[in-house]
Amino acid sequence: MEDELFIRMFVCDALRDEGYNVIEAFNGDEAADILKAGKIVDLVFSDVRMPGSLDGVGLLRFVNEHFAGLPVILASGHLDRSVAMAEGAIHLLVKPYRIGTVLDLIATELVKPV
Repeated sequence: MEDELFIRMFVCDALRDEGYNVIEAFNGDEAADILKAGKIVDLVFSDVRMPGSLDGVGLLRFVNEHFAGLPVILASGHLDRSVAMAEGAIHLLVKPYRIGTVLDLIATELVKPV
């Protein structure tokens, strides 16, 4: 989930190039609707600052409440790591991040046993 179009396109294209099926969302409300619609999702990667009623932390809380065990990685240039981890994020990437870091982190998380 990323509201900045070019960042979202870049990250999604890199993930698709690695063979991942990617579902894009503009904000937390759209991401929550996708999850509520029953789309199969193995991991959520989300920016923190978002327009709408759910920012990244709000989406993290929604996922933890309704989809326990679904891993969430947050990205932010403003959120303190301890806050993200206390809310249940599995990682917080500090912006600006390298796309290689995103790919490595997601690959590592997706091979962990459930």
